[in-house]
Order: sequence, then structure tokens, then C-alpha cells
Amino acid sequence: MKRTSYILFLVLVLFACQQEPVSQPIVLNSQAIYVVNQDSLTFEVKGENWTAWVQTPVQVFYPALTQQNSQLTVHLTSKEGVIEGPAFVTLQAAAQQFNFPIYLKNPASKIQLEDLRSPKTVNTDSSMIQQQILYAFDGSGNLTELEEGKYFQENYLELAPKTGTFKGITSTAVSSFYVDPGTVKTIPLTYFSDPINQTVTIKAGPLLDQFENTVSNGTLVIFSLEKAGEKKLIEGVVQDAYSQFTLPVSETRNSSITARIAHITSQTLTLD
Repeated sequence: MKRTSYILFLVLVLFACQQEPVSQPIVLNSQAIYVVNQDSLTFEVKGENWTAWVQTPVQVFYPALTQQNSQLTVHLTSKEGVIEGPAFVTLQAAAQQFNFPIYLKNPASKIQLEDLRSPKTVNTDSSMIQQQILYAFDGSGNLTELEEGKYFQENYLELAPKTGTFKGITSTAVSSFYVDPGTVKTIPLTYFSDPINQTVTIKAGPLLDQFENTVSNGTLVIFSLEKAGEKKLIEGVVQDAYSQFTLPVSETRNSSITARIAHITSQTLTLD
């Protein structure tokens, strides 16, 4: 068994020694940048049966090849999008490979600016200035220059303090943005009695921010009712600019009531 393995090893070594090494291809047009689907690379090679592929940082594609005598042309064409930047062209003949660094560029194409905003939602308590970053990608996902050497454009947009959802404008780089109301400015308190049902309703509102926007529905309102040295807290929420609760007259007689939203507290409402 050992003798057979030794003979097989000698045969393989002899066969390998008989194969002639493939000569290093020579690049005939070593330019700095190659445009996909336009440019090609030409090599001086010996022999035939060459194959080639192009490796970008995230993909591999197989270009078309043509050979005339000793000149091999690699056509940098691809049906799929190509990622721009540093790449390698690999030529292979038999078991030998040769790598050639190149820089790929996609043909210029018309693109629409994209809008990146931080933040896209603001409320009227905060700055009404939005930072806008404009950028553009081509059809293959390559970040493209807006100006020579510049890939991003920064703008500052001043928003009006009017609440709402503002849709992006078609055919522009402005995307949707949102303005929410801020903290209530003051909390008016009123009450009205229902003699038939012997109840009293305490009402807070209208609840508006400093720009007269209605405070958001669902905002927590804490009512404090104090009577005979005892304090009772009642929670409510804002709905359409108001929040209210109803109690029997007996529970509200000779009491004082306040309402609080966040750090804003109303004046005291006294019920006899």
C-alpha cells in the first residue's frame, strides 16, 4: 500500500513539472478610472482559454471576453448594478490567477435628491429649526457627488409653529415632517352645576400651547380637590382641548380645586 501511494505521488509530481507556467498578462491600457458599460481593459497574454471576473467590495460579476491573437479584451459590462470604487480584475488560465487593481465608476445618471431630517417630529416647546441633509444615490446604490468633492448638502429649515402633518412636496427633496403641540400655557378652570342631578362638573380648558395650538389629546391632567384639610387627586385626560370630571354637590361644597399639567398649575377654584 505504501509503495502504491509513493508511485502515485511521483506520477503527480512528474505531471506538475511537465505543465508550463502561465506568463503574467500585461495591461495595455492602464488608466486610473474605468466606467462600467463603457470602458474595457486590454491585456497582452499568451495562450487561450482565459476566464475573468471582477470583484467589487460587495459583489462579483463576470464580464464578456474577446481575444484576438495575443490581445485579450475584458469588457466591463454588467446587466446588474455595479458598486463603484476599488475593485480587482482577476484573469485565470489553467490553475493560475492574476489580479489587477482598478477603480470602477458608473456612468452619470439623473437622480433625485433624498431628504434626511433630524428630527422629523418637533413640538412647539423646542426649536422650530430642522437640520436637513440632502444626498443622492444612483440606481446601483452608489452615493453620488452633489458638487465636486461633496456628497452631502446641509440646510436649516425654519418651521412655522402650527401643528399638523406636513407632506413632502412632489418633485422636491423635502420629505414629510410633523409639528406637535407643546406644553399648555395656562389652565383655565370653570364649573357648572346641575340642580336636577345635584352634581357639579369641573372643566379645564381650553388647553392651548403658547402658539394657540390645542394640547394633544390624551395629555394627563391631575385635578386636586381639597376639603376640610383632606386632599383628593383625580386624573383626567385632554380631549378636544378640554378635560373635566363630575362629582356630587356634597363632595364639592366648601372645597378648593386646582388642575396641573406637567409643571403648569391653574389658579385655585373655590366652591361654596
